[in-house]
Amino acid sequence: MIKLIIQGNPFSVNQQYIRKKGAAKYILSNEARVYGDLVGWQIKVQWKNKPLEGDLEVSFYYFFNDKKRRDHLNFNKIIADRCNQIVWYDDSQIKISHHYTEYDNQNPRVEIIIKQIKKQ
Repeated sequence: MIKLIIQGNPFSVNQQYIRKKGAAKYILSNEARVYGDLVGWQIKVQWKNKPLEGDLEVSFYYFFNDKKRRDHLNFNKIIADRCNQIVWYDDSQIKISHHYTEYDNQNPRVEIIIKQIKKQ
């Protein structure tokens, strides 16, 4: 079992993209870019091994600083993408995922628990 902790309030996929004026496409928002860089840096500090191979089971524990109602499925995109080529080769290796929402106004964060799935 591997545990990684990303400090800070989790960031939703709904906040990631903004519509580019005059175009029918969306671009990554500056706020999402900054959060993604922060996530990438925190992951690199904690993970010093080669990327994991094979199928993975990943649990995401989201600790928010308030009790607002949220769709917890919208919060793993940036984190999973930033783990690519660092913790795992590609987030398509995640075959089982669990998502939990918690409250901690003193220490908002995301805790990631990773398990390699053993082939039968």
